[in-house]
Amino acid sequence: MLNLITKQRSKLLVTIATSAIMLTGTNVIQADDDTGWFVGAGLARLDANFDSPTDANFDDSDDTWQLKFGYMFTDIVGIEGGYVDLGNYQGSRGGEIDADGYSIAGVLNWSVADRWDIYGKLGAAMIEAKSDQFIPGVGLVREDDDETNVFGGVGVEYDLGTLNFYFEWARMDTDVADLKVDAIALGIKAEF
Repeated sequence: MLNLITKQRSKLLVTIATSAIMLTGTNVIQADDDTGWFVGAGLARLDANFDSPTDANFDDSDDTWQLKFGYMFTDIVGIEGGYVDLGNYQGSRGGEIDADGYSIAGVLNWSVADRWDIYGKLGAAMIEAKSDQFIPGVGLVREDDDETNVFGGVGVEYDLGTLNFYFEWARMDTDVADLKVDAIALGIKAEF
């Protein structure tokens, strides 16, 4: 008898929980459909680390901007392309680096609350860098270089419908002038 009551309670709890999830999920999906095209723009704070073979090492920061665009196939899976101005950095011995980054990445998005999403992205970034370095005994050496490497990032997004605010961190690590950049960005994204 006790087993029968326990089984009935379990079935009732499962039925109530399933109904609540379905009703809540239906409302969330209608209010928070993240599928389709998107475009975004933001301001970024970059922290760069440069290690030169001539010991002209430096850590520097710069304020720049970024653009991103993409398509979400589902509320969870999408693809994103982007551009970020990787800044202009001055070295301690007169060296200078100016760089730009272009990226393509897969995106995984999770809705964690009614209007809040967290996301991660992983892909490839092509870094174009121009550097001027002063090498003792040689003089000023100019170098234009580009390279494609793996990059990744994570972020949080506040969903207002077709307009969203985002905050994200991304890392670009490249052998181009041994430049490593951490980018923290705050921006706005429009969904179509």
